[in-house]
Amino acid sequence: MMNSALALRPEARELRVALVCMPFCMAESPSLQIGLLAAIAKQAGFDTTTLHLNVDLAARIPDSYQGLCSHRGRMTGEWLFSLAAFPDHVVSDEEEYCRLFPEEVAWARKGGKDASFFSVLRHDVLPRFIADCAANYEWGSYDVVGFTSTFQQNVASLALAQRIKQAHPHVRIIFGGANMEGEMGLEYARAFPCIDNVVIGEGDVAFPELLRRLAANEDLSNLRGVTRRVEGEIVFGGPSAPFTELDRLPTPDYHEFFDRCRQHRLPRRTDLVSALPFESSRGCWWGVKHHCTFCGLNGATMAFRSKAPQRVLQELSELAALHSETMFQATDNIVDMKYLESLFARISSTKTDYQFFYETKANLSPDQIRAMRAGGVRWLQPGIESLSTHVLQLMRKGCTMLQNVRTLKWCLYHRIRVGWNLLWGFPGEVGEDYAREFEVLQLIPHLEPPNGAGRIWMERFAPLFTDRRSFPARRVCPDRSYEFAYPKFVALDKAAYFFEYELDNTLPDDIHQPTVDLVLNWKARWLEQPPPALSYRRTLDAILINDSRTQQAGTQVFSGPLAALYEICVPTMHSVQQAQRLLAGAGHCYSAEEIQWALDEFCRRGFMLNEGAQYLALAIPENPNW
Repeated sequence: MMNSALALRPEARELRVALVCMPFCMAESPSLQIGLLAAIAKQAGFDTTTLHLNVDLAARIPDSYQGLCSHRGRMTGEWLFSLAAFPDHVVSDEEEYCRLFPEEVAWARKGGKDASFFSVLRHDVLPRFIADCAANYEWGSYDVVGFTSTFQQNVASLALAQRIKQAHPHVRIIFGGANMEGEMGLEYARAFPCIDNVVIGEGDVAFPELLRRLAANEDLSNLRGVTRRVEGEIVFGGPSAPFTELDRLPTPDYHEFFDRCRQHRLPRRTDLVSALPFESSRGCWWGVKHHCTFCGLNGATMAFRSKAPQRVLQELSELAALHSETMFQATDNIVDMKYLESLFARISSTKTDYQFFYETKANLSPDQIRAMRAGGVRWLQPGIESLSTHVLQLMRKGCTMLQNVRTLKWCLYHRIRVGWNLLWGFPGEVGEDYAREFEVLQLIPHLEPPNGAGRIWMERFAPLFTDRRSFPARRVCPDRSYEFAYPKFVALDKAAYFFEYELDNTLPDDIHQPTVDLVLNWKARWLEQPPPALSYRRTLDAILINDSRTQQAGTQVFSGPLAALYEICVPTMHSVQQAQRLLAGAGHCYSAEEIQWALDEFCRRGFMLNEGAQYLALAIPENPNW
C-alpha cells in the first residue's frame, strides 16, 4: 500500500514538470535527486521528465569536465559560471581571482592547462552552453521547472533559471537540494526573484504536495518545507519532518539520463564513477550519538532511517534489469550494520553479481569486512581521517588508530578499495599526535594510501560552525571565493556553505609538510607495479614475512612460538595477557615478560604496530582462505 502522501492525484489542471541537473555534477552517472523526485511526481500523477543537462556540457568539454566536477577548490565551478549568470554584477577579469587563489592555477597546470583555460570557459564556452540550454528546449511548455542544487551546481542553475523566467514568466521555478538547506535556501529565494519556491529539506512529501496544490490552484500558506513569496517577502513555515517510510519510495527514474548519454555517444566507464546511485538509508546513526566535529552533512535530517533489505534487493533488481548495470553507489552517509546479516548475506548466499560502494564507520572487524566483500562491497569510505587516537577523539570519531589500520589492512586483503584522508586543525591537538602519526604512516606504505591530507574545512552544519561554545572560532566569514561567484546583493553569510575561520589551540600547517610529502610519495609508489608489499606465507611450523616497503626488500623467517605469536595478532590487536592465553591454548607456555619482549621486537622490526598495551600484526596473509 503506497503512502498517501506519495500517491496524490492532481485534482484540477494537469502540470508538465521538468527536473533539471546542471553542471558541475558528475556526468558518468544519473542524479539520484531528480531521478527519485521524478518517480515520486509521476506516481502522484504528474507528467514529469528529467533533463540531465550536465551530460551536454560533459560532451562539449570531455577532457575537462570530470576534473572540474571532482575539484572543489575555491568554488571554482561556481565562479566559472558567474559571468553566464550575472554578467552585470561580477568581475569579468580573471586576473584577481588567479592572484588570490594561485592554487587554482596550479591545479589547472597539473591538467596541462593554464590561466587562459579559465578565461575561455568563463567568456565563451559556458555562456554559450547556457544560451543553448535556454534556446534548445521548449521551456514554455512546462508549468514547473525544478533545479536540484548540490555542491557546485548552484550558479549554473541560476544562470538557466533566470533565462527561463525572463522568457516564460508563467513557468514556476523551484529549487531544492543540499545547497538550499536551512537559511541558505531562504537567502537564495530572497536574492533571486526568478525562484518562486524553494523546497528546504527532504522533498518526498513536500514536492508532490506542492505540485498538487499548484494544479488545484490551492493556497500554499500551510505547506511545510516550501518557501513562498508574499508581497515581495519570503515566507517559510518551517521544514517538513524527515521522511521515515523509505520502503514506500519508488525506484528512481534514470531513463532520460541513459537516453541522453546514448545520444551523445558517451562511453560508459566501468569504475566507481559510473556506478548507479541508489539509496538504502538516510541520516547517520553515529551522528545521532556523536556528531563528528567537522561534518556538515545531514543538516536537520540526522535521524537514521533505513530500507528493509528486501526492499533494497527489489530496487537493485529493477535498476539492474532496466539499465543493464550491476555496479551501484550507495548515497547513504553510513551503512546500516544490520545489513551485514541480512542484505549482504542474502547477496552472498544467492551469488548475486552486485558491486557496491558504501560509507561506513572504521571500527570494522575482519569478519565484518569479509561479510561486506562476500555481499558485493568493492569500495568503502570508512571515515578514516586520522591515524592518531587522540585526534580521533577530538573529532568524535569513536574509533582508534589501530582500528583504522586494521580496517585498511583487511580491506586490502579482501580487495576492497578504500577512500580516506588525513585531517588536522582540531583544538587540543599537540605535536606528539602528528609525530606518532607520521611514524605509523611510515610503517604502512603497503596499505592503500589516503586520497589527500589537509586542514579541516568549516562547513555550515558542522559542530565546528554551530557550536561556538565548544569551538570558539574567530573571524568566521564565508570563503572569499564566494565573492567572485555571486553578486553583492547576495548575503553570503546566509548563503555560503564553506567558511574561513581562525581557531586557537591548533597547530600551524607547516608542521604537516612532511606528512603531505609522504602522502604524495605514497600515492606515486602505488602507481608502480608492483606496489609496496608486506605479506607473509605460512608453513607447518614457521611464517615467512616478505617485505618490499623499502628498497631493502627481503624475507624474514620466524618459527615455532614466534610464528604462533605473530599470527595471533594478525586478525586483530591483542594485549600481552590475551596473547599469553592464546599461546597457552596452542601449547606454548611463556611468561608475560617473554611475550612482551617478542611483541616489542616485532614492533622494532616494523612488522607490528602497537598503541598502549595493544599489538597488531601489519603483514597481509598471502593465503586466500583467512
